[in-house]
Amino acid sequence: MGAALDLSLEPGRIRRIREGDRDAIRTMLEGTGAFKPHETAVALELVDAALTHPRQDDYHPYVLEADDGTVASYACFGKNPMTRFAWDLYWLATRQDQMGRGFGRRIVSFVEEEVRRRGGKILVIETASNPGYGSTREFYLRIGCTLAARLPDFYDEGDDKLVFMKRVA
Repeated sequence: MGAALDLSLEPGRIRRIREGDRDAIRTMLEGTGAFKPHETAVALELVDAALTHPRQDDYHPYVLEADDGTVASYACFGKNPMTRFAWDLYWLATRQDQMGRGFGRRIVSFVEEEVRRRGGKILVIETASNPGYGSTREFYLRIGCTLAARLPDFYDEGDDKLVFMKRVA
């Protein structure tokens, strides 16, 4: 496995989460307007698991700091233990006031490089089909993901589960 991706020449900085990031991540998730309260609670469970058990290897949470040092974007990913090469992108969010600045694309590029570095070949991303996630789906297509599966009425009637996939190796 190679060295970690060096993004030091680009604006902002990507790093593992720290204890002080929890509230910023919660505020970011709530501020997007995309996540329901129970979804935010699940995301914070992964944050808490990573913070309370720093040696765990199931969840890899990272933030991208804007130039002013505030958390602008968040991603959490992990190896799917039932597979040989597949990794899941569990959570991805960018602060509403920072959208359109390339932070989402940048943190996903970091995730892809980390997955490759750790021996992964496929990144799997799940999202919903409801209209509130339209820009999210467009984003995944723009960064080279393909829609691999649709599970009708998974989240609710008329709200399908969409599974996007991106080959990273």
